[in-house]
Amino acid sequence: MATKNYQCKHCATLVQKDSTPTASGCPSAAFHRWRDLGEVGPTAYLCKHCGAKVNAKSTPNTSDCPSSTFHSWTKL
Repeated sequence: MATKNYQCKHCATLVQKDSTPTASGCPSAAFHRWRDLGEVGPTAYLCKHCGAKVNAKSTPNTSDCPSSTFHSWTKL
């Protein structure tokens, strides 16, 4: 199974994991709302809205940015 980037819509926490992280323990809501941003890879991307930086194989998923409706990814 591939390692993926996950981000919580509520608290903006970023996690790299082989499976969806647990929903409990979100500091900003009753539970984490994880979004699969895509598979971990060699290219760095930065979201201009929330400032998240992830390393991915291809452009990360744009859904559920914590600071906007959609992420706006720029390749670094």
